[in-house]
Order: sequence, then C-alpha cells, then structure tokens
Amino acid sequence: MSSKRQVQMLVTRFERLSRRISLAGLASGHQATEAISKGRVWVDGQVASSNFKVFTEAHVTFDGVQVPPPAPEPKLWVMNKPRKVMCENVEREGTESLRSRMKKWYEKEVRKTGTATAAGLDEESLMQKHFVIVCGLPYMADGLVLLTNDGIFAETLASEESNILSAFDVKVQGDPPVDLIHSWRRGARAAGVNFGRVFCEITRRTSATTRMRVRLVESPDRPVDMLLGSAGMRLQHLRRHSFGPYVVTDVPMDRVVRVPIHKSLRHLIRWLTCGKLSFQSEET
Repeated sequence: MSSKRQVQMLVTRFERLSRRISLAGLASGHQATEAISKGRVWVDGQVASSNFKVFTEAHVTFDGVQVPPPAPEPKLWVMNKPRKVMCENVEREGTESLRSRMKKWYEKEVRKTGTATAAGLDEESLMQKHFVIVCGLPYMADGLVLLTNDGIFAETLASEESNILSAFDVKVQGDPPVDLIHSWRRGARAAGVNFGRVFCEITRRTSATTRMRVRLVESPDRPVDMLLGSAGMRLQHLRRHSFGPYVVTDVPMDRVVRVPIHKSLRHLIRWLTCGKLSFQSEET
C-alpha cells in the first residue's frame, strides 16, 4: 500500500480582543475595551490582561458568553428606514431609532406568529446585536440604509475613495436652478466641500414642486441635503433609492435583511490584521 503525504495550508488570523468581540456583535469596540480592563474577558481560561491580539483558535469568553472567531468576511444587512426615525443603534426615550424600530418589528412578529415561529428572527432583527451604520440618513429622510458588523468595512464603504454611487429621490419646492445642476456634471462644490460629479434628472414637475433623481458619490463629509441647500433649494422630501448595487425597492418594509457582499464591492474587503501561514503534514 502506497503512502501519500498531504500538505494542508492553514490560515490563522489574529484579531485584537476588542475587535473580535465587536465582530461577533456582542459589544462595540469601545465597550469591549472597557470590559477587558475590568476583567470581564477571558482567553483560554485566563483573564485577559490587556487588549492583545488572539489567533482564530483561541477560546474567548465575554461575560461568560463564548465569542466565536470572526467569519472570513464582514456581514452586511439592509433595511428600509421610515421617516422620523433616528439613524442610531441605541434606544432613546421619546425618540424612535433604528434599534427601537427593530425591537418594534420583532415584537410585532412575535405577537403575530408566536414565540416558537419567531425564534429565527433574532439574527434578522439585530435587536440584541451591535451593528455599525454604513451611511446614515437624516431624521426626516427615508429609504435604504446599510448595516454591518465591521467598523473598518463600514468606513471603507462610506469613503469617497471607494467611488460607490448613491441615488436619491428628492422633492424640492419650486423650480431648481437648471443651469447650476447641469454644471454639477463637471463637478460640484458647496460650503468649501468638493462633491465631485453630480448627476440630476428631473422626473416630475408641477407648479409648486420638482422631483429629481440625484446621483453622486456620497460620504459623511458631503451629504446630499447640504449640496441642495447650498443651491437655494428648499428640500421637502429626501429618499435614498440605492447605494451601489443595493436598491430600496428590493427591501421589504419592517425587515432587516442579510445580503451577500456584491461582486462589485468585494475588492473593498480589507482585513487589516496579521495573517500567518502554517503547514500541517498528514500521513495517510
């Protein structure tokens, strides 16, 4: 009988403890760092002495709950944010936020279908999970919002260098300055901020209002409402129609939907961690 020798390549990832806890959705990175300093995090049966890096196979617990190793790539969810909801992952008394909205959806589904049937909604609702908002929307705006478990991935998606095109449906009072919005195709500036090329298409016009679809590469430093306001347009309604390949019409109301990372965005995945290649030989 011949003996075969197999060489298997194993990839070991190293993550800081706080990042591993955050990626698991158990706490934010800041909260995890505080927990480590208070001795609430254990690694391989020992209290973590600092926020050091741990390898994938390490056994980590946070307040007695096992922290799984990170997945090979970030997770991504989409939701259809209603108007008069704050783009926040916390609950505030007297103000509805994304998290309180998720809680309301979850409780409504439990009442409708029963606890047993709704058992799988925990992952969908993200009600008890930490998440990061990729690109927020103003309180009075509605439309598509992306969420992820990875803060670094969120910053990358929201960066203007990533060149991801967003589309907004807007309603403004009166007639827009047509010559100005046509000039935005060559580049737009507002309040000293360079918005790059902005494309506006008038979709409907009445004697009192104008509806447009506005396409641009958005970022936290250059929100579309600031651009429109600088041009003297009085905004009556703002709705994000799409962000890159994700479109709000594909997202059901009252749901947080897990979506795959689209092939057009996969080049943006960057694991800023140390990787170590090891080789394991086996005799068969």
